[in-house]
Amino acid sequence: MNLLVTGHKGYIGGNLFKELKKLGHSVMGIDLKEGEDILDGFEKKHYDFRPEVVFHLAAIPRVVYSIENPVEVMHNNVHSTSIVLEFAKEVGAMVVYSSSSSVVGNGEGPESPYALSKYVGELETLLYNRLYGVDTVALRYFNVYSVDQVADGPYATCVANWRRFIKERRTPYITGDGEQRRDMAHVSDVVSANIFCMQNRSNKNLLGKALDVGTGNNISINEMKEAVHESLPDLEFEYVPDRPGDVRLTKANIKPLLDLGWKPKVTISEGIKKCFSEFVNEVG
Repeated sequence: MNLLVTGHKGYIGGNLFKELKKLGHSVMGIDLKEGEDILDGFEKKHYDFRPEVVFHLAAIPRVVYSIENPVEVMHNNVHSTSIVLEFAKEVGAMVVYSSSSSVVGNGEGPESPYALSKYVGELETLLYNRLYGVDTVALRYFNVYSVDQVADGPYATCVANWRRFIKERRTPYITGDGEQRRDMAHVSDVVSANIFCMQNRSNKNLLGKALDVGTGNNISINEMKEAVHESLPDLEFEYVPDRPGDVRLTKANIKPLLDLGWKPKVTISEGIKKCFSEFVNEVG
C-alpha cells in the first residue's frame, strides 16, 4: 500500500514509519524537520503518490509551550489538520488522526491550548467522515513511552526524563505530590493501534470514532518511583511544583478498541521494568 505519515521524524511518527516500512509498504513522509510544512499545502509529488492512508501525527505538541504561545499552536495544529483532511478527500485516502488524552483534561475538557487544538482536530476528523464520507478515525494516545524516547523531546514522559537524569548523575524530579495517575501506553502498542485501523478500514464500526489507546489501567508517579527503586534502591527524587496544564488522572477506555479486535501487548509494570532494567544494563 502507498502510505503517508506526517511528522515521520518525530518520536511516535518515526516508530510508525519504520514499522510500516518493515511490513513492506511504500511509505512517504512529510516533516518540518526536512523543510516540508503542511501549512504550505501538499505538493504534486504527494498527489502523484496517491496514498491510501494518511497517518497524521505532525503537530506542535508541547503543553507549556502552547500556554505561552496559544495562537501559534492553535493555528498550526488545527489548520494543518484541515489541510490533511482536504487532501485525503481529494485523493480518496483514509485519515488516522493522532489525538491525545489531554483532550479530556480533568473531566471538564481541555486544560491547555494544545489539548484544545487536538480536540478541535478530532471534531474536524469526525466531521469529514459524516459530511464528506472520508474514512477517518481519531486515536487518543495516553502517555506514550519506551526505552528509545528522547528525554528532552516534546512527548517525553517522566520515565524518559528519569532515565536521562540517572545517566547524567543528576537527581530526578517529580512534579507536584506524585499522586497523579497515568495510563502509560508503550509506543509499540500505539504503532499497532495505527496499523490495526489501517487494516480494518472496511469496518464501519471503526470509522468516524475517537478511540482511546492505552492499557486501560494507570499508575501513580510515586508508584513508578517505587518501581525504579526495585532496580536502584538508593536513588533519591526531588519534588518540584506542578506544571500548568497538567491533569491529575488519565485512564484509557480501551473497551471500544478491544471490541473491535485490538489489544495492547505491553503492561505498564512490564514496560517500566524494561526501561530501567535496560538502563541498568547500559551503565552497569
